[in-house]
Amino acid sequence: MRAAEINYVGPIPLPNSILKNPASFGLVAVSALVFLLFYQLRIVSLLQLFNFVPFEVTAAGTQFDKPGDWWRFITPALLHFSWMHLVFNSLWIWEFGRRIESRIGSLNLLGLFFVAAIFSNSVQYLASGPSVFGGMSGVVYAFLGFIFAGNLLRPNWLEPVPAGLMIFMLIWLFIGLTGTLSFLGMGAIANGAHFGGLVVGFILGGVIGLISRMGKR
Repeated sequence: MRAAEINYVGPIPLPNSILKNPASFGLVAVSALVFLLFYQLRIVSLLQLFNFVPFEVTAAGTQFDKPGDWWRFITPALLHFSWMHLVFNSLWIWEFGRRIESRIGSLNLLGLFFVAAIFSNSVQYLASGPSVFGGMSGVVYAFLGFIFAGNLLRPNWLEPVPAGLMIFMLIWLFIGLTGTLSFLGMGAIANGAHFGGLVVGFILGGVIGLISRMGKR
């Protein structure tokens, strides 16, 4: 973890911000690449390879296998099923990720991503059972929880998320948990991943924020 303090002084031009936060940009870029290969070029085998559990479409319907391949605990986070899905998640990965990366560094941010992806995808599987799901939203909520808890334990440690945006994200999570979004025809929502991501991000943000606070003394 970086020892030097980093003071936020205002917006940084995007090219410079990308250079300063390569891991956050890399997560967005890899998600976009996977989306183009799977969604635009119709490489369906990528979906089968990246889904949490292997599956096969047969005349009798979709047949799911059991989880087991180690990479499948992570790769569902890279799958997106529409342009809106990709753009929405990429925006928040960048906005929240760069706040964290500028404080704890690129490698630590990637470590947070892996933990968040594994935990949120696992919770989603436990909640929904064998199915096809994906998206960075579990990681998004982990980043959000990390920022909130980190600043709670050590005020102004991270560039804060505007209060209005924080409230919007929590309301969106709550509405999803009630099943309203699915009822309105917005498709299946990975509520387990959202909630699991928020919990693990909050825990890690609190722990690391507290350690950082104690180390400052």
